[in-house]
Amino acid sequence: MPDYRHIFLCTGKTCSGQGAEESLQALRGQLQEKNLKNTRLTLVRCLGQCGNGPNMVIYGSQEPTEGTWYGGLVEDEIDLLVSQHLRQGKILSHRIITPVDV
Repeated sequence: MPDYRHIFLCTGKTCSGQGAEESLQALRGQLQEKNLKNTRLTLVRCLGQCGNGPNMVIYGSQEPTEGTWYGGLVEDEIDLLVSQHLRQGKILSHRIITPVDV
């Protein structure tokens, strides 16, 4: 099975107020620029982690079964996410969050 990833990015009201729209544009640009065809991006209205935004979770063939959850991932770090996590499989430990019920 080829390496693939599925990114869920929250673009709900709270995350948008925390920079999700800017992160989204940067992520779309990086995915296209780096030609990451095995990466799917899905926008969601809420990941239930308000206050930690912008939030995203990444699932994929190389991820733990519960996925990798990120919080506070702003536009300035999207290139780091793409180069380290999506291309090299290295998790950005300083942005990891543990999902909690709200």
